[in-house]
Amino acid sequence: MPEQDDRVKELERARERCLLQIGRLREQMRADIGRGVSGDEDSADAAADIYERTRVISLIASQETKLRALDHAIAAVRAGTYGICEMCGQPIPEERLMVVPETTLCVRCASRMEQGMRQDRHRDQDTERKRGQRRIDDD
Repeated sequence: MPEQDDRVKELERARERCLLQIGRLREQMRADIGRGVSGDEDSADAAADIYERTRVISLIASQETKLRALDHAIAAVRAGTYGICEMCGQPIPEERLMVVPETTLCVRCASRMEQGMRQDRHRDQDTERKRGQRRIDDD
């Protein structure tokens, strides 16, 4: 049980760091928006501002995803399933848990899942391209 408590504390510290990072990024976004209201900007400055805001929004989304993963990992520790791959049921190596404490998948299953997501993305892009081509052909 002490090891479980230590693991929960470690994950909760990572969760707090994640929340702090989200807060910093949101504050940066507010500051950037406040500065960009002048209307004196040329199109290059406006484009750079849009790019920066998009980057910050992406970083916030990434941290929010990590936060949900940390919450899931904390629940797994409490349920006694932390360190066991949710897909194949094999133990996740301690080295992986040290590097990516929020993970619930072994490297092999995480790679398979990522590969499947890439294939889905390519399939979606192909579908969109075909729809666009049909619209052009219909015109």
